[in-house]
Amino acid sequence: MKNATSQLRILVIDDNVEGAEALCALLGTWGCKTAVAFDGTKGIATAASFDPHLAFIDLEMPGMGGYEVARHLRASHSNSNPKLICLTGRGQPDTRRTCIEVGFDNFFIKPMAHQRLARVVAAACATL
Repeated sequence: MKNATSQLRILVIDDNVEGAEALCALLGTWGCKTAVAFDGTKGIATAASFDPHLAFIDLEMPGMGGYEVARHLRASHSNSNPKLICLTGRGQPDTRRTCIEVGFDNFFIKPMAHQRLARVVAAACATL
């Protein structure tokens, strides 16, 4: 997968430092270019300079949560239109529904299934 992902920029926004860094490390082994932010405000700033194709965003972060981050990214990145993937430990149907309404493109319950993650990354590569 490394050649296919070498141009893919992926942003991870999650207050779980170990989890965010582990996801970035895995994506890096696939050849993706990654950036990480550990809160919503820094995530928005990083998105502005990094211009990601794909962003994994935790829902529950102190301060600015994932819903607000997604709304902001949708409003401010209308030209580049990154794919937004929700990360959450909550799998209730209303959480999934709200994520889609807010503007997330996909929904992952932690811990993420490796094969599903690979499919999402491959699909993002196909749109480059």
